[in-house]
Amino acid sequence: MEQTTLAQLGEALARLGAFGLGVAVLNVFALRVVRADEVPGWVQTRIRWWSAHNLAFLVLSAAVLAVGLGTLAAAGR
Repeated sequence: MEQTTLAQLGEALARLGAFGLGVAVLNVFALRVVRADEVPGWVQTRIRWWSAHNLAFLVLSAAVLAVGLGTLAAAGR
């Protein structure tokens, strides 16, 4: 891989990981504010799914961010 291609890959991974972390943090806030019994049934299903999977999403996003930053460091940027 060329140096610029490696740097671009690292940048893309870092951005994706940071975006995922932001979404996970906003999701935690939303899950605390919204009362599940006051929304339609199809939304309750999504609330339950995100409640069960938000920690895994947060960890995966942090891992993608770390890989992206590591790749950027390896590329010398």
